[in-house]
Amino acid sequence: MSADSTIMDTPEQVVGLVERVREQGRMALDVEFLWERTYAPIPCLAQVAVGDEVALVDPIAGAPLDGVAALLADPAIEVVMHAPSADLTLFALGFDVRPSTLLDAQLIAGFVGMGAGQSLGALLGRVLDVKVAKTEGYSDWSRRPLTRAQLDYAAADVLYLFDLVDELMRRAEERGRTEWVLEEHERRYGPTARVAPDPFEAWRKVKGQGRLQPAERAVLRRAAAWRETEARRRDRPVGWLLPDRTLLEIARRRPSGPAAVLSERGVPSAMREREAQSLITAMDEAVGDPPIALGPPPPAKVQARLETLTPLAQILLTARSSAADLAPTLVATRDEVEQYLTALLMDRDPAGLSLGRGWRHDVAGSAIAELAAGRLGIAPLAASPYLAEIPLPDR
Repeated sequence: MSADSTIMDTPEQVVGLVERVREQGRMALDVEFLWERTYAPIPCLAQVAVGDEVALVDPIAGAPLDGVAALLADPAIEVVMHAPSADLTLFALGFDVRPSTLLDAQLIAGFVGMGAGQSLGALLGRVLDVKVAKTEGYSDWSRRPLTRAQLDYAAADVLYLFDLVDELMRRAEERGRTEWVLEEHERRYGPTARVAPDPFEAWRKVKGQGRLQPAERAVLRRAAAWRETEARRRDRPVGWLLPDRTLLEIARRRPSGPAAVLSERGVPSAMREREAQSLITAMDEAVGDPPIALGPPPPAKVQARLETLTPLAQILLTARSSAADLAPTLVATRDEVEQYLTALLMDRDPAGLSLGRGWRHDVAGSAIAELAAGRLGIAPLAASPYLAEIPLPDR
């Protein structure tokens, strides 16, 4: 562990740390947590770098994280992290805060030719030529005392983050992509981004919901919201309350009473009658809700074209992204490619879709539109860029 690292286990130490961060206007942050048997992550250790100091804030030993959470939400503090989604969920659920001024090293790396989903260890080695031992990732961070290996591992998570992000941003600026980076941060972590589950959007993640009728899907929305809210209240994983398949059947069948709910296949034996009644009451509230229709599928002819065009468009997007040193998943996912193609083939305005506007359209969207219109062909090449784009005459 760095000589400048300090283990903090008192509120007074955290107060001093917060003051130093406010003076500097910048901190690097990471959190070690457990998230196996609970709805929300359980914070076990927060690593904070400020200037040349690394603080290991131990909430289990008595150091509160409220001050650190307030720094995350403060627009005057630039917060540097790596792949922070789970950490942000922790702060949203545990402290009701969301990031204000955040830079994500993993996300920036995708804009400067480093690929998507790069681990911190890989980025440190590739960008700064720093090698760190990353052997304690699956440690039980709730046990005390922490070992020297755990402390070293935790400190390394933030020790080099300032240098890493500064270098990645320098490379982004060199390529003229600073605005792209900031735009993507706004999309993922800005005021309208979702950093904690929304109970009334939980139905979208229920496997098999596409098979329900619109009125049944409205009931599922209420049932899934009940499960999400109840799981949060009890601090248990949602699947422990009711598995997706069971929730789906309950929404479709609309059991008339608690006994009928408890007799459904897959209902845990620990579920009580009052909980079953609470679920029924929640579903009853769907009576005045409008049906949730997913929209008609594309006509058979369009669907047939999609089956051919989507993989070709995905190849084109990958080639174009690679040529621009961009991670393809930053440009568009496969679902986004298919949505864009569907809009094009059905003569809908695609400007509201990610590939239909801005830099994503410039990188790949315009070429995919030409492919869909039959004005562009593609062919493999034996050497880089490995794909030839062939203009085709209008027919």
